Amino acid sequence: MTWDAYHRRKTIVTDVLAIADADARVTLDAALDAVPGSRDVYPDDHLLLLDVQLRWASALSARLDQLVGEGDDTPEIGVVNAWVDTAAVLPGARRLLDRHRGTPVLAKAVAKENTLLARAAGVPAMSPSLGERGREIADSARVVAVLPEIAATVEPSPSLLTRLRNALAA
Repeated sequence: MTWDAYHRRKTIVTDVLAIADADARVTLDAALDAVPGSRDVYPDDHLLLLDVQLRWASALSARLDQLVGEGDDTPEIGVVNAWVDTAAVLPGARRLLDRHRGTPVLAKAVAKENTLLARAAGVPAMSPSLGERGREIADSARVVAVLPEIAATVEPSPSLLTRLRNALAA
């Protein structure tokens, strides 16, 4: 992938997540259709879903590094707090991922996230219940998390950079 393609994908993911943050009911397909030129980069919704998962995993990993062990009663509480904080920062991403959580496209990414959560909570790496424990931690964080329910709003106009990029691409 070229740098131009990478930056174009990153911009589209950012725009899609801004739409998903603003409208709790938006679908992945509708958000993708709302961003000009996005179907050229993401002809398949699943490719976008994987990039949203990557954005979420990167943010969660960074937050885990910051929070785990900072005076929490247990490492598990730190992991739950990191998950909840990340969901508060990326509510649109979390909603989109939760809607597609059971899809085969995300199966490997969800398994890796569960392992990451369990390891951060102190579960030994060789534990046979590592993935299951991570799933339990994610589920308990999901119960605690409060994602803002925002009514559908007028879609934000694209930034000047996005309009220029789309004009050059056309």
